[in-house]
Amino acid sequence: MAALIDTDKLLGEVSLQNFLLFIFVVIVLVIVGNILKIIITRLLKNKTKPIFYKTVSRIVMYFIYFIGFYFAFQKILNFNVPAFLAALGILGITLLLTMLPVLQNFFAGVVLSLERPFREGDIVEIDGNVCLVKDIMLRKTVLRSLDGKLITVSNIKFMTGEIINYSKGEFIRAELSIDIKNDSNYQKAIDIINKILHEDSNILPHVPKKELNLIQKLFVMPKNLAVLEPKIFIRKVDKDKISLQVWFWIWDILRKEAIVSNFYETLMQEFKNNKIYFG
Repeated sequence: MAALIDTDKLLGEVSLQNFLLFIFVVIVLVIVGNILKIIITRLLKNKTKPIFYKTVSRIVMYFIYFIGFYFAFQKILNFNVPAFLAALGILGITLLLTMLPVLQNFFAGVVLSLERPFREGDIVEIDGNVCLVKDIMLRKTVLRSLDGKLITVSNIKFMTGEIINYSKGEFIRAELSIDIKNDSNYQKAIDIINKILHEDSNILPHVPKKELNLIQKLFVMPKNLAVLEPKIFIRKVDKDKISLQVWFWIWDILRKEAIVSNFYETLMQEFKNNKIYFG
């Protein structure tokens, strides 16, 4: 039985001992790479931004993998790595086309880390979905939607699509269309809408001083606060109704739906009390 198995040349030109040594080295590489990643993350976590320490820790880990595998193949398995890399040139175009989506997402991740259009913890809107940025990685970004869903988005999408960052110091404008019957007192309706908007502490610029101090720290306040005053336009008039366009600004995108709902609830009650009817 022993004559049938040559342990010195079990795998072609590779001996069993060298093959087992190669497996051992690979296991050690994985362990060392992950340990270094954890150490770097812990050292930089409280000193730098997440995108920086996560990128650095991954680069170090992959560098250890590359160097280790190179010498493991070259020295233990006697594998001619330079010749192998040269041979890959023949298949380079095919591999490039196959890996193109991965490479696009990778380089998009690099661009995101440099330009930083958003950061972890920012509130962004993409494809009509308002989400919290949970994790930014080299190939993908993890978002959490307002209904709690985790959404994984390829980084290339942020480079080719439109993204709105609500945490960059700009206020959010809400636009509402309100139709009232043609025989209603439209001026009275406008006065009621103005009164509701100016009494709501969640709508700019009339907010309590305590909240205004917080807003000034988070957002770039215009020199003339009048530009943030609610605005009401008569958009259209016909024989049946008068269409009003209402603009107002808020600073908390996560409460937008609640603010709008509260506005409509108050408006319906005020219109009812003043005999103004929706069109």
